Amino acid sequence: MRGISSSISRQQYPFALTHNYTGYPMVRNAKAMCENGDIGNIRVIQAEYAQDWLTEDLENKHDSGGNKQASWRTDPAQSGGGGCIGDIGTHAFNLIRFITGLEPHEINAELTSFVSGRQLDDNAQISIRFQGGAKGTIWSSQVAPGNENHLMIRIYGDKGGLEWCQEDPNYLYYTPFGEAKRKITRGGAGSLQLANDVTRIPPGHPEGYLEGFANIYTEVADAIIDFNNGNYDPKKYLFPKVEDGLEGIRFIERSIASNASNSSWVNF
Repeated sequence: MRGISSSISRQQYPFALTHNYTGYPMVRNAKAMCENGDIGNIRVIQAEYAQDWLTEDLENKHDSGGNKQASWRTDPAQSGGGGCIGDIGTHAFNLIRFITGLEPHEINAELTSFVSGRQLDDNAQISIRFQGGAKGTIWSSQVAPGNENHLMIRIYGDKGGLEWCQEDPNYLYYTPFGEAKRKITRGGAGSLQLANDVTRIPPGHPEGYLEGFANIYTEVADAIIDFNNGNYDPKKYLFPKVEDGLEGIRFIERSIASNASNSSWVNF
């Protein structure tokens, strides 16, 4: 997999993966703050993506004839070996890598199918040791009543912390160590240029999910134009690329491998 990634990278073809949360302005703001050293050396990362729609056996519910979305997501013949971790856990994992720039070193995972007869996981508890010493956890669940699309990330360094939640996407919370928590508003005071570049409407109006796709598509269009003109540089663009997709697949495969060995630590 590493060899494939390197080979594709050398060819410099534009390839985009629609992890659309990377197109949110406040996610870009958090990325810039990590790169600028605003929270110092990163120590702890906590990410979670919780839903509740698979709390029951929706894929085989006879009174509705089964749910097509649930059916293919819980069928290993169609979606592979990862259930919840493949469907939503990969988004939490990608968000960690995108914002912090950190790469995993080791991983352990406990994957559970709480619904009787379900073939793939519907809940995952994952711990990650990152290169450089930072520690992280990911909770991914589709059997957590009261949650719709609760994607949240918290990042703590030796100088401060950051918090962002997808269901309230216009705000990023920044707490310098020893100071009061600050609320950074999309398009408002404290918002950095990296975020302002992908802000489409004035502050106070809802902006998020669909605009995230639009921001990625706009960047991809610019990348294609650059490629056709012979001056494409993948480092110029922030949209997720083929390497990010491969790392997502590796995240699923290594989580499954850890779970199969009694949730032991395995190399990433």
